[in-house]
Amino acid sequence: MTEPMQDVQPVTLSSQAFLILCRLYDGCYDELKQNEQLTELVESIADILLAGVETLEKQETKPKNITFPLTLQQVFLLRRLVVDLLAHAPVEEDDKTKQWLQECLTALSGGGGKANAPIS
Repeated sequence: MTEPMQDVQPVTLSSQAFLILCRLYDGCYDELKQNEQLTELVESIADILLAGVETLEKQETKPKNITFPLTLQQVFLLRRLVVDLLAHAPVEEDDKTKQWLQECLTALSGGGGKANAPIS
């Protein structure tokens, strides 16, 4: 990892919000990779999210929350994606999905994400 350790911050999301974030990122991945300046950043985020999904799949008892490390650049890009999706979400979109996206936004904005986490 080339970034200084002080630039890494832990992000905590409910497991469901984490999976929604992964789906969002997967949907944007190919388009993001087309920008050569972002290739390394896009790949590093994909590696972190994929590692989190693999960890979840291996666990018999799924945790309620998942914490993963992101650099400030990674947080910024993911936050922009979530903001864009929320801004363009249809009014009739599932309230639960919007809650999880809002949780992602809160966590990526430094709020930790747990305050708005849905109770499961």
